[in-house]
Amino acid sequence: MVRWIPFIGVSLLWAILSLRDWHQRRYRRIWWWLGCWGLNALTWTPVAITLGSSVGQIQTFWIAGGTWVIWPLQPASVDLSFWLNIVMTIPQGVIWQYNHSQHRWRQWLLAGLATGLTLESGQAIFNWLVGLGRWVDINDVLTNCTGVIIGAACMLLLQRHYQVLK
Repeated sequence: MVRWIPFIGVSLLWAILSLRDWHQRRYRRIWWWLGCWGLNALTWTPVAITLGSSVGQIQTFWIAGGTWVIWPLQPASVDLSFWLNIVMTIPQGVIWQYNHSQHRWRQWLLAGLATGLTLESGQAIFNWLVGLGRWVDINDVLTNCTGVIIGAACMLLLQRHYQVLK
């Protein structure tokens, strides 16, 4: 049960932030908080799903109560979970661009890096504090960042085509 505390605590934080924005009629921002909550549900719960068939071929390190992958793009690490990490953050990129239509690729890059680093840092911290049992993987930072950039670029194209989305 203790391993669920990080997710429960963060869920309460996202609920408070969403309610605050609801009361201040900032409805677009609520989507951002809901997206953050969804990403946290996928990454900060003690339920780990391995979709790779060659996990044993990835060079890992045991650091602070968790498994770390610090060498990016090892051939065995480019598996289904690699691509799904991109897909899972595309909606955050769409929401980012929807909320900040004047922003472009530099801000997308920063938002993507912040998303990936936050998720992986949270996994590292919670591995250390409560034994979350999640991998801390540099590839996830790269793929999460890529997903945010792809989502924001797609939304920009939609905004240019349909002026009402701004």
